[in-house]
Amino acid sequence: MVIAALSGVAVLISCNEDEDKPVAEAAELCITINGEHYDIALPASEAVNLKTLCTEFDADIQVGNAEAFQTITVGGQTLDEGKCSLPIAGISQDKQIEIAYTSGKTSGTVRLNTLNSDIPEIEARGRALIPGDFYLSFIYQRLIMKYDNEGNIVYYRYDPTPLAGTFSECGYWDFKKHTFDGKTYYSYHAPDPAFADRAFTGYDPGMRVLVDDHYCPVDTIHCKASLDGFLKDGDPLDGHDFYFFSPTHYIASASYIEREVNGKPLAVAYLQEVDNGKVVFDWWSTSHPEMADWCSPLFDSSYDYVHFNSIQVLPDGNWLCSFRILNTLLKIDRMNGTGDIIWRITGNEQAEEQSFYGQHYATLYEDSTLTIFDNGNGHDPQCTRILRLKVDPTTGKVTGGGDMLNPGGDYFTHACGAVQFFGDRFVVGWGWGVEFGQNDRIVTEHNAEGREIFGLYRHRLRYRINSINSSYRCVKYK
Repeated sequence: MVIAALSGVAVLISCNEDEDKPVAEAAELCITINGEHYDIALPASEAVNLKTLCTEFDADIQVGNAEAFQTITVGGQTLDEGKCSLPIAGISQDKQIEIAYTSGKTSGTVRLNTLNSDIPEIEARGRALIPGDFYLSFIYQRLIMKYDNEGNIVYYRYDPTPLAGTFSECGYWDFKKHTFDGKTYYSYHAPDPAFADRAFTGYDPGMRVLVDDHYCPVDTIHCKASLDGFLKDGDPLDGHDFYFFSPTHYIASASYIEREVNGKPLAVAYLQEVDNGKVVFDWWSTSHPEMADWCSPLFDSSYDYVHFNSIQVLPDGNWLCSFRILNTLLKIDRMNGTGDIIWRITGNEQAEEQSFYGQHYATLYEDSTLTIFDNGNGHDPQCTRILRLKVDPTTGKVTGGGDMLNPGGDYFTHACGAVQFFGDRFVVGWGWGVEFGQNDRIVTEHNAEGREIFGLYRHRLRYRINSINSSYRCVKYK
């Protein structure tokens, strides 16, 4: 048997003495696409689901056992030394990549689903106008997605698990875009199996995955040892939020750590700022035992008594943090290094127009505008509102503002969610709704009057069976 090369693909050629012997046929196709490896048994009667794909750049494809085939093409392209770069024109459940091959005396085809068939169907309505893309993450499914303004999938990553879409699974949370020194990075929170026994509803113990502009891993971030030594290097992070300064300078949450508060073991809030591998500032809710007295009767706070869910670094360098269980926002002293509470805004202490309950994603702008995704657990009837309030940045006193939706009060998602303002327009990520008819919105874009002009929605008929698999945080980045 002689091995020859043809167009970069190894070909098996029979010598005369072997002509009567059967020609070996490949039992599998070993292929790597954008860094993910797949061993596909041949012949492949069903389409193969991919884990990740992107339309922003050509797919990097390599066949590891190309020498086992006389001919092989991927999407019509012939391999060069077992490799090719394939343009991806679109990602959807009706588009496939076709691999045609000849091995031995057999010719066959392998089809790859550009979009994993297990991903719930999402439909786009309207057309978005704010420049940028939508970034989606899901509570109970290890799935992140990126959509453009026309509702086309730009990128996704999905790691299927047997328990996906159930309360027993923790998903990928908080998919973000970052820029530093002219470079683009992305990050998301992923569960770490080593800490799966610590998980409970609302807590996804894991790690922050940092990737480059081609979605290739750059770093996997775990907790650093806390300044008081209570937490150790490598302990899990919490997935609710992550603030990026640079690839080596960030603020991470390792909240929901059990510590004693007023004589009781509770899940406490903890945040750490890390610079070049060292914790330069950290903050414990245990340093403020009075917070245990702020619990709202709306929530079971017997263990998870504060429930941190968002952080913003303000222009003055201090922190604005949201605590869902307390219906409360805190401005925390970072610049003096004390961790003192500078001011507090409690939603149920405001006038009805400015009140909020179980809130997420609080953002204070330089014009003293404060935006809040008000889940609205305490409203009667329960309804989710998008608040734009006027606030005295020195004292935290709310001086006006209200709901930006028009009309409001038609929808309720009891947890998660986000809101972002872009001039006079805004984007809403709808979070987690548990009732059918209140769980199909994923993200919407609105004009200055609050009217929806674009939305990504779950397909109701398909999604009804698995209604708990709601989104965690859906946001937009330019």
